[in-house]
Amino acid sequence: MNDDTQKKTESGNGRTEEEIKMDASNSVDTMTEEKNAHTPEESQEQPSDQSADLTEAAEEEASDAAVQEYDDLKQEYDALYEKHLRLVAEFENFKKRMEREFSRRVQFTNEEFLREILPVLDDLERAVNSTKESSSFEELKSGVELVYENFKNVLRRRGVEPIDSVGEPFDPELHDAMMVQESEEHDSNVVIDEFERGYKLGDTVLRHAKVVVSK
Repeated sequence: MNDDTQKKTESGNGRTEEEIKMDASNSVDTMTEEKNAHTPEESQEQPSDQSADLTEAAEEEASDAAVQEYDDLKQEYDALYEKHLRLVAEFENFKKRMEREFSRRVQFTNEEFLREILPVLDDLERAVNSTKESSSFEELKSGVELVYENFKNVLRRRGVEPIDSVGEPFDPELHDAMMVQESEEHDSNVVIDEFERGYKLGDTVLRHAKVVVSK
């Protein structure tokens, strides 16, 4: 029996040893290719799953942060709104107190002023009654002058003063020119007569004096 026959016989298949080795090598190559063909997909699937997990975690964290920020802003808004309501209520109470205080002061001022002019009324009443008992003109004149002086004193205590006009330069802040008249005794633009006296309360003009101005 020659060598080739012996090799085929030993294989038990009628195949040579070289053929068997070649088939085994091809099988190994095929398995390696299949393994290499599946490995990239598996390696790609694993990072993809990890990326999805990371994205989901980031979205969850962002959602929690947004909810927390909303809660913080809502608490801040509620606190500011409550403070606003308190301030509005305090302002309304303050305004009402000021209105009551103003009304009380006005009433007190009016009462005090009326108390001060009551004696003037008493003097005027006595002057009128004196004319019933006496026909003396001097007594009537004296009574009227007393009333006049007392009333001026009441106004003076209140800060009311008459405006000096006659002989003073014309001042549109103090005087109303009712007419202009030529005068040889006065310079131009001087008050030479007064129709109605003016009065001031401090620096405020209560009534302008009605005057005649020279030219």
